[in-house]
Amino acid sequence: MDIISAAAIGTALAADAMAASFSRGMKNNGNRAYEAFVTASAFGLFQMIMPVLGWSIGKVGSSFISGIDHIIAFIILVLLGIKMITDSHKDKTVAINYNNKKELILLSFATSIDALASGIILPVSVGATKPVYMFYTVFIIGAITFILSYMGYSFGSTFRSFKPRYAEMAGGAVLILIGIKTLLTG
Repeated sequence: MDIISAAAIGTALAADAMAASFSRGMKNNGNRAYEAFVTASAFGLFQMIMPVLGWSIGKVGSSFISGIDHIIAFIILVLLGIKMITDSHKDKTVAINYNNKKELILLSFATSIDALASGIILPVSVGATKPVYMFYTVFIIGAITFILSYMGYSFGSTFRSFKPRYAEMAGGAVLILIGIKTLLTG
């Protein structure tokens, strides 16, 4: 299992969650530490669940794609990276009630869709070929997402002029680089 690649993927996947947490922090109306914890927990949990779902989907179809799995991983990672970079340029001002927990869950789900797709390629990109390796990988992804989301929320409630889109751009670039690494070493 490649822990460094798992951490890099976790960091890249956490970029959306960090940006959303930053936005939530900018709208903080209550207990900052509690709201940061709740927000980070929701994002971290979804970033752990979605790769497992993707991995499960990938396991079902693994016999069909075993010879070209590194090419598929490359394509998915590059497309996700490009999507993150292009999404970072979009205006994301959306009217969201930041005290509503249902909307937090929906936002957590929406920012973890890319984690679902990455779960399909985790066995190839980080060597999560056994369930125990997958557990370690999703734990790393969830922990990194929790930490970055907590930091994003805290920074958002403190620094209101920072541009969270740069985190998404960097995350997209990391996914593209990991895709290239997967293609070359596959």
